[in-house]
Amino acid sequence: MTNAGTTDMVPVTIVGVAVAGRDDPGRSERFSIVLASAADGDGRRLFIGVGDAEATALAFSLQGQEFPRPMTYQFMASLVAAAGSAVRSVRVTRIDGQVFYAQVTLRGGAVVDARPSDAINLAAITGAPVLVASELLDLPVDPELRVP
Repeated sequence: MTNAGTTDMVPVTIVGVAVAGRDDPGRSERFSIVLASAADGDGRRLFIGVGDAEATALAFSLQGQEFPRPMTYQFMASLVAAAGSAVRSVRVTRIDGQVFYAQVTLRGGAVVDARPSDAINLAAITGAPVLVASELLDLPVDPELRVP
């Protein structure tokens, strides 16, 4: 298990969604969210496997796609705002086995446990910064992924 409590958090940018290059029976996700270190000269990236719905939602958000009714993550952002808060940051904190963990920090300091796919989608909608535990950016990358 890798835990962010023992390391620095690195600001990242949401690059997009990568598609698995082949069917892997050991992998249930067909897509990965791609995060890249925002630091100059730091080419590290993190790939987080996600479901089809989460990948599609993120791709639509990054492309600026608008819908006549709010989609799930727009609805989540509206709920947070209606409650008088805002998303201050999203942190991908650790991995345990093949499961990543994240936290959403709200204005006022409340911290909410989240799946990284949900937290990153929420950050894409709200413009909140995304931070990743430094050691997670050093994880090996599947060479078969088609990266944007």
